[in-house]
Amino acid sequence: MFPRPITHANRPDSMDNRRPVFDARVAYVYSDLPSYARAKKTLVTLRELFREVHFIGSRRRRKWDEARPGGITYHINPRVLGTGLETIPGVARHIGFIRSRLARIRPDVVIAVNEEYILPFAAGVIEKPPVLVLDLYDSVAMRILGRAAKLRPLWRGLSALAMLTADALVEVSEDRLAWQKLTPPLTAVVYNSPPALADLTPMTGLPSQRFLYVSGTMEDRIHGLEILLAAVDRVPEIEVVVTGKPSGDWVEREFLTHPRVHFLGLVPYEDVPRIAAASLGVFAHYSPVRLNYIYGAPNKLYEAMQAGVPVLINRENKAHREAVKLGFGIVSPYGDAGALARDLRRLLNRDSELTRGCERARRAFAEHYAWDVMARERYLNLFRQLGVPTSRQ
Repeated sequence: MFPRPITHANRPDSMDNRRPVFDARVAYVYSDLPSYARAKKTLVTLRELFREVHFIGSRRRRKWDEARPGGITYHINPRVLGTGLETIPGVARHIGFIRSRLARIRPDVVIAVNEEYILPFAAGVIEKPPVLVLDLYDSVAMRILGRAAKLRPLWRGLSALAMLTADALVEVSEDRLAWQKLTPPLTAVVYNSPPALADLTPMTGLPSQRFLYVSGTMEDRIHGLEILLAAVDRVPEIEVVVTGKPSGDWVEREFLTHPRVHFLGLVPYEDVPRIAAASLGVFAHYSPVRLNYIYGAPNKLYEAMQAGVPVLINRENKAHREAVKLGFGIVSPYGDAGALARDLRRLLNRDSELTRGCERARRAFAEHYAWDVMARERYLNLFRQLGVPTSRQ
């Protein structure tokens, strides 16, 4: 059961006197619930900028979030969208739901997440709004695996059609934007970073004080956990604290049951930076089997910056260059347990150079990367360039 939609008539008291920048109605179209961290952060930013904000989503992998942002009208497809092969009919049904809701809302701006929700506008299945923005979490041309990857020219063609249809593109990193061969006339990069915290205090009461932090989705043979466990066995002084969602037999059977691995389960996203701040460092290794793991934009990079701790990141991920430039990254090849064991020892015996790099990264985060500053400025500039009408002062 989903709660009744929140409407603008019952927006939080703190918003009563807020004058939006844009006198316009925006709809955010997504294939899941607003509990996904980037979706939630984007909704908060849009709420600050627009007169009226709608979210159109569906049930898929996530649970309904009681802490979802207020001041938003939520339209949730009651059918489960599904995964794998079930995605195909599920997406078709969800497109029908989106069409019916947009016909009712009549938004001035639509922001659609990923190319598959731009294509209905290209095909004329859904009437194109005055402004259509493609928000790329993961391009279909990057994320396809297995036998379907052999059809990559098809996926790139569909992605190109979406680019030609949209008026603007939002990407999560400069590397991913540069990878795109074709883009709309206007583009913006909005990093996958958390909001700033006025008082970031390390979490206490954790099962270890000398630990590496692993968080997020954990899949077999994808997130480097097999190699990490082999490295941990070579460095008996270090332990591992884990939060998030395990997804794989090996992860659940071997990794999470290791005596020096402490699994805390799912935690509120707001607790992640506090755990990171208490850690020796954050783990961010991704198998280069997927393009979106090579052209990565991992939350963990920015969480480490915010907490002022090192990030262990694999060399194949192009995001490692930013970590190296600021001096808080410890880089090694994916799949090399010996090199990763050396990385763990450096965490345990942090040198002055690494300490200075972590402090430099923490300052850079506060000044340039924190979501509440960076995202608002970049979305504001984008919508102004798109000619969205502004409120009268």
